[in-house]
Amino acid sequence: MEPLDPEDPEQLGPYRLVAKLGAGGMGQVFLGTDHRGDTVAIKAIRPELAANKNFRIRFRREVDAARAVGGVFTAAVVDADPEGSVPWLATEHILGPTLADAVMNHGPLPAESALALGAGLAEALIAVHSAGLVHRDLKPTNVLLSANGPRVIDFGIVQATDGYELTQSGVLLGSPLYMCPEHATGAPMGPASDVFCLGSVLAFATTGRSPFSGSSAAALLYQVVHGRPDLSGVPDPLDKIIGFCLNKTPDERPTPNWLSATCLPSGADQMNWEGWLPESVTAAIAWHTADLMDLQELISVQGLASDGVRRDPRLPVGPYAAEGAESTAGGRSGGGGIPAATMAIGGGTRGRPAQGCVKERTGPNSVTLPTEPEPEHTAVPQGPPPTRHASRGRRARAADRSVPSRRTVFKAAMSLGAVATVGGGAALLLSSLGEKATGAAVPKPLGPAPTPFWTHRSDPLLPAPAAFNAGTALVKTRAGNLVCLDLKDGTRPKWTYRGISQSPTPAFLVSDALVALGNGSTVIGVDPSTGTERFSLDFGADFQFDTLLGKIKDNSVSILGRRFERAAGQRATSTDVVLGTDLRTRRAQVIPINAEDRGLDVKPVIVRDRLVFIDGLNNVAAATTDRGGFAWRHPIGPGSRPAPVALGPTVFAVGRDLVAVDAASGQLRWRVTGDAGFASIAAAGSTIYCTTTTPYGVQAFNAADGSRSWFCRTPPLDLNGTLAACPHAVFVPALENRDGFYAIDAKRGRLLWNFTDGQDTGVNAWQLSTDTAEHLIAQHFDRTYALPIP
Repeated sequence: MEPLDPEDPEQLGPYRLVAKLGAGGMGQVFLGTDHRGDTVAIKAIRPELAANKNFRIRFRREVDAARAVGGVFTAAVVDADPEGSVPWLATEHILGPTLADAVMNHGPLPAESALALGAGLAEALIAVHSAGLVHRDLKPTNVLLSANGPRVIDFGIVQATDGYELTQSGVLLGSPLYMCPEHATGAPMGPASDVFCLGSVLAFATTGRSPFSGSSAAALLYQVVHGRPDLSGVPDPLDKIIGFCLNKTPDERPTPNWLSATCLPSGADQMNWEGWLPESVTAAIAWHTADLMDLQELISVQGLASDGVRRDPRLPVGPYAAEGAESTAGGRSGGGGIPAATMAIGGGTRGRPAQGCVKERTGPNSVTLPTEPEPEHTAVPQGPPPTRHASRGRRARAADRSVPSRRTVFKAAMSLGAVATVGGGAALLLSSLGEKATGAAVPKPLGPAPTPFWTHRSDPLLPAPAAFNAGTALVKTRAGNLVCLDLKDGTRPKWTYRGISQSPTPAFLVSDALVALGNGSTVIGVDPSTGTERFSLDFGADFQFDTLLGKIKDNSVSILGRRFERAAGQRATSTDVVLGTDLRTRRAQVIPINAEDRGLDVKPVIVRDRLVFIDGLNNVAAATTDRGGFAWRHPIGPGSRPAPVALGPTVFAVGRDLVAVDAASGQLRWRVTGDAGFASIAAAGSTIYCTTTTPYGVQAFNAADGSRSWFCRTPPLDLNGTLAACPHAVFVPALENRDGFYAIDAKRGRLLWNFTDGQDTGVNAWQLSTDTAEHLIAQHFDRTYALPIP
């Protein structure tokens, strides 16, 4: 939410505009209020589009489509004027961030929240499809998270199921990251198309990224149409649900009814939505509610809603901004308008004044928020403020009152460890009015980050950790290059090999060659000293290689891919398989994958003759590398599904539990149960390291018996990112990639330093790896840094 600019309209229809909520390709979205103080979100079309007759026709159809859609989980249309000089559409003002903003600011949703989200979105699609429409642009920015459940918005490129386009033809509209294959290829779209998009949205909700990626729009669309979705990090059972949604064949996707019932067996209409979101998101909605209250109060004080007088449109709008506003509580200045934290507001509730969004809940720890001010103490002027207040600002006006403002109550509650829930029957609960929230403060790094030995700039890098060989680091680019960088000075490549695939796994040294995957079913061997090609083996059209898992024997590697079966006169079908591939005899021995594991990003680790991975039933399981078949399995509970790690003959895996298992015999050596589970894992020396989220931090365990050595609390972490470890230090990425990563002393568990280049590269997260001796290689989008290990 931002202040209005001088060129913004003052009023649209019966609504006076008071702030900007956002902007898009069609126009801007404003916060509007009517004479009763009710708030709406108003989508106003850009002037150059409004002048286009054909666009007006399309916008009129969008209005009709939005009006036709009912249901609890969409934003209802309140009013519209598609024929005005500035065409506009007003909908319910839903209080809550977009899914995109919530994940960006607070991290991926837990499984329970994501399942509830899936049920709500499925119900919204039922409403859309019942109106004879297809949304066609379901994406994280078109989903609002309110305290009463999710809401689907923006029917800007909706299409009638009879095929009548509501948008311009010949132009690909929508977000490629969340398109369905039919949309990408121009094929007819139906209700099943929205189900595919819903699957992509749920994958983002649980991992913070789209299940498809590409170095260009064309490459991305190719992956949407032909590629395998990346569902690594998606918890059970959402991984299976999303996998069904992302079926390339529309007729084989589930229906919204099935999705709703599967995500919430009790029914979305029976769901008690209170507390469905993580506490951090709920608290943010509470703050947003307070901002809206302050904004309405400011409107009332300035007379914007009653006397029709327009003040200076450049005047900052917000809880810390008024005429002559001074720097106020918390050290924030009123001159900048509403704080950045409030920009994700998406709406409120139709027919309810802003102050009605927060009500009293009786209870031993409840706080009663005043509804209407007491006349003798808290009268608020309804016209322009008196002259004596004009230069003193909001702080002076607040000082004249004997009852604290609602924002004061909210701030006090939050500082006391409040858990806030805002919505139709909202409440603010305090854990204790006399005690502050317990828990140690998030530590700050002990010292500055070291200066890199060198930095190499290249084409955008693949999300694969660096591999090390004979004093060099090997990195892979999205353009299909394998780049060799000297650890002493990697500013210029030692050599570059062109022609590898975009498989996000490092190259491996097998015998005397660096082995990587090429396109199709090709395996490539490169001389590690010169980068010249030693061999290129094509295993034929019956296979498609996706991921190089590692070395099995001297001349054999293990590969995850697909095997195609072709019957006469029929389309080829594919089955996910693991292949033991002999590079000398050019034979691929198939290791079967169970049906429940197909489509999963199993990420196995090879330990002697065992292929160890997390299966689709939340077990750490092992199969033999020569003939397949399960050797053993142990339950670990639901979790983020990171790859297991090995130290000698023992393999370690995490879900809700951390387990240590003998790879050969399957004997369980020890088990540790985490209060909220473990997110990622690494091993070095005789220690196992795991990240946690409540609170954020890294735990160290003795590999021999599972005893905990230390816990280091950290700022928020990217729990799906790379956790790298060596005997002296542990490295873990921050939640926001512009914040870089942290180094932790591996012996004492102390936070050492934070390194960042300050670049926000979206979904291109940091990749961290060490040579266990002196060098840390940190990759960030198109940069590779070599840093000293402390």
